[in-house]
Amino acid sequence: MTNYKTLVLSVDELWLKGKNRKYYFKGFKNHVKAIIKRLHNDSTICRNESQKLVVESPTPFTQELIDALIWLPGLQSLRPSVEVNSDYKVIIDEAMKLVDQVGLEEKTFKVLCKRKDKSFPIKSTEVNQNLGNLIPENFPHLKVDVKNPDLFLEIKIYSHKTFISFETYKGIGGLPSGMTGHLLTLISGGFDSPIASFLMAKRGCSQDYIFFYAYPYVGEEVKDKILLMMEKLKRFHYRSRLYVVPFGDVQNKIAKSCHTEYRTLLFRKYMLECSSLLAKDINAHGLITGDNLGQVSSQTLENITALDQATSMSIFRPLVGLNKKEIIKMSRDIDTHDISTIPHDDACSLFAPDAPILRPDPNYLEQYYKKNDFTQDLKQALAEAEVYTFDCRRNNI
Repeated sequence: MTNYKTLVLSVDELWLKGKNRKYYFKGFKNHVKAIIKRLHNDSTICRNESQKLVVESPTPFTQELIDALIWLPGLQSLRPSVEVNSDYKVIIDEAMKLVDQVGLEEKTFKVLCKRKDKSFPIKSTEVNQNLGNLIPENFPHLKVDVKNPDLFLEIKIYSHKTFISFETYKGIGGLPSGMTGHLLTLISGGFDSPIASFLMAKRGCSQDYIFFYAYPYVGEEVKDKILLMMEKLKRFHYRSRLYVVPFGDVQNKIAKSCHTEYRTLLFRKYMLECSSLLAKDINAHGLITGDNLGQVSSQTLENITALDQATSMSIFRPLVGLNKKEIIKMSRDIDTHDISTIPHDDACSLFAPDAPILRPDPNYLEQYYKKNDFTQDLKQALAEAEVYTFDCRRNNI
């Protein structure tokens, strides 16, 4: 990476928002500025340029900062750029300097010029052709390939400024964080719930997290694993909190009071009920789970229907139609895969029956709920929860 002092950020889906564009753009801009404040040690200017965000600094931006920005929901692409005046000779000279500075090895390239300002006297095709000839003449190891190039030399010409770049970083897209509301995610140590969280973050949902910690039936390593996972998930949010709720005693009471085959379903039921109590306290609009239709016994259609009755809050299940291979691929894409594979004790498995119920009897559930009220137990567990805060403006929990 060369010493870029300008970043050009394109916002995804902004064209869909009509009169709300300013609101969405402002939310994205505030998130960007918070990341920059933490990771860049010099002053910056953030300005709008034809529905793009341009960030400038007297000193070069680091790779660490770029790596943080590309995970922001709402980002379509990021281009570290050289910013010059929109003068044809200056553009050509600076483009040639950039090629020299980058120090490319033997590569194929294509020049891609776009005139955002149509009054600029030189057509885009002419800029493409001239640089396509000049670069190989001065750098013989570089060859033009207009169909399948290794690199693009991108030139965006605006009325007063032109941006030149050899590098484009793809963002995760979607909507800026917090634009569509606030949700509470039921997080666990597996593959599914982190991906569910990621997908809803892309839809602009800010999130807090709840983890049901079944101490003393599991050890500290389970909580440590969740904290590692949160280091990945915090990249998508301006600010989020993790509530580690002691749940072992509640699970033990449920296990002793119900038919064995109903244990897993009822664990899930009271986790949702507990999550709903917390969601109301923190003004979350709904819950996120990693449920996937038919993947495990608690996720049959009948069991999911029974669980929906555990709360009046909306439950979002973005993985419901995906298969495991698709979910695992996503976990690799967002770098949560290796954390998900770390072995850990699971209290649900310790209490799990050999043959969990697949089609629960509504009458049995109705009678069980009448005889067993765990509301105070759930409130007590929430009162004893450990709370961790993750803020994009700070490095530490």
